[in-house]
Amino acid sequence: MKNIIRKILSPLLRKYDVLIERNKRETDALYKLLYNQAHDLDKALPFAATQTTGAFGFQWSELQEGEAMLSDEWYKANVTDIISEREILLKKEWFKGKEVIDCGSGGGRWSYGLAKLGANITAVDINSSAIAATAEVLKDIPVQKNFILAPLEELTSHLPAGKKYDLAWSWGVLHHCGSFNTAFRQVMDCVKDGGFIYLYLYGRETVPFEHDINLFKNRVYYNTLSTWEEKEQFLIDKANGDKTRLHQNHDIYSPLLNRRLEYDYVKKMLEENGFTDVTRTVKHTEIHVRAVKKAMNPADKNMVLTPENNTAWYLKYFS
Repeated sequence: MKNIIRKILSPLLRKYDVLIERNKRETDALYKLLYNQAHDLDKALPFAATQTTGAFGFQWSELQEGEAMLSDEWYKANVTDIISEREILLKKEWFKGKEVIDCGSGGGRWSYGLAKLGANITAVDINSSAIAATAEVLKDIPVQKNFILAPLEELTSHLPAGKKYDLAWSWGVLHHCGSFNTAFRQVMDCVKDGGFIYLYLYGRETVPFEHDINLFKNRVYYNTLSTWEEKEQFLIDKANGDKTRLHQNHDIYSPLLNRRLEYDYVKKMLEENGFTDVTRTVKHTEIHVRAVKKAMNPADKNMVLTPENNTAWYLKYFS
């Protein structure tokens, strides 16, 4: 009897497996198409760009606490060292009195560190919650401060005519912009001759494309959840119950735009726009890059620190 049942069911089960496999291939193809359109370097899908802006607006108003944020006492106490000795690799004394623009200030953690180093700060963000958060953390630091509510794709049109900066800093922002290429060019354009640009960008080597597609599926699912309670539980589950990682996991799963760049593409854009001395300051598959507009000022050559192996530090505090 079992053999008869097995004989009858086997062809049906094989047909079912074929249908399941075909459905998976078709679904994966649709996700890949949507992913590629959403992450176009020139113009992301409008709904993805709008959703990403909203995701960060919520993050900077409601989820400001987390590891490597200003709520983290170790980070707050060491942020000047992190900026100088771990990220951009410029001596601390270089920053005093410099004009620095923080392109995508978020909760203000980098503006805070740059201001503590003595730099005058222009903080730019697309979200009013980010501008408010940055203004709050800078309020007691005696440097000049300016705050600009604008998308980075329109950056130069919101700056004083002809204004250029000693340093354009953009940490973890450009890969979330509606147009990566436009925003990147705008940030490069606001650097004065001899000035520096410093970027942190997601690197393609870090996350293979197929894994990135699976992350994208999770992001789409997360954004279909209708209440914050459901979303919060999703983030807690992804953190294996660790509620202290709400900020970090919201950052991973909420924004639909999370481009991953090839370093060679970024380097080429910098060089085509007049930057030299392009240097990866952190030895990691993520892209931490410093460059100089045209040529380094002679006095700044003594300010440059030697690159070191920062991989272990990076993984500990920013993974």
